[in-house]
Amino acid sequence: MKLKKILLKELNRDMVSVKYLKWINSKNLMQYTEQRFNKSSMKDILNFVEAKKKSKNEYLYGIFVVEENQNVHVGNIKLGPINFIHKYADISYFIGDLSYQKMGIGTSAIKKMLEISKKKFKLKKIFAGVYSNNISSQKVLIKNQFLLEGKLKNKYLYKNKRINEFLYGKCI
Repeated sequence: MKLKKILLKELNRDMVSVKYLKWINSKNLMQYTEQRFNKSSMKDILNFVEAKKKSKNEYLYGIFVVEENQNVHVGNIKLGPINFIHKYADISYFIGDLSYQKMGIGTSAIKKMLEISKKKFKLKKIFAGVYSNNISSQKVLIKNQFLLEGKLKNKYLYKNKRINEFLYGKCI
């Protein structure tokens, strides 16, 4: 499997597609996020993207794979909210296009987001919270040298069972 070249681009309204809407409303894809409780319309997504575009402390990027003659939108990664005083932020991410999952794209996207966080925003620490049963996301974070820094016991209800949230962090 050849590693794909990716780009992160700040999302705008023109990049929102029916494909993106399907990702957000996919129960399987969103099973490890709080989005699983919501059904979003195109208007909801456009408003979300617009709100992040206007925000001074949250930034939403599309993850694009560079193909021969086009850039293919395959997922998203969000930085924020950013605490500019203490110089830290949260990240969240997903690969929505199933044909691009398990190819190292999430790992590459986080690596690029860490570079942006350090160079553009002068951040010193990045956090990510994940459901304790989201093994794929944990592996992606560990590949980027994030450390498990905490566990919030029984935080989430998942398929009628209480599960933990794992808190990962990385100094950059």
